[in-house]
Amino acid sequence: MGSKRSSVALVALVVFAGVWSGCGRPQVAPEHLHLTSELRTAISTQNAEWLERVETVVEEHHQADEMSDREYKAFRSIIDRAHSGDWRAAEQEVLALQKAQRPTPEQVDRVRR
Repeated sequence: MGSKRSSVALVALVVFAGVWSGCGRPQVAPEHLHLTSELRTAISTQNAEWLERVETVVEEHHQADEMSDREYKAFRSIIDRAHSGDWRAAEQEVLALQKAQRPTPEQVDRVRR
């Protein structure tokens, strides 16, 4: 019984944290979440080559209609900021995007088990 309450409390906390911190940021599709990490790594190391790699993947997914326009615009904004040399602002923006993510129903279901 206590374990079930703990799981419910954990799910509630995760959902609350996601809603609280996620105002205005799009949800990234689960299959694209890795791109937020890759982008953050490229930006935090100020590695232009890694940034280009992420940019290429983002462009490919968007052109193939595998990424929503809203997701694409969020990634594009961060990438453009980094290309302009404002690495610090780009890092803050990618961190905000990561923090805005909420668990999918499937992820919530896994926590409940």
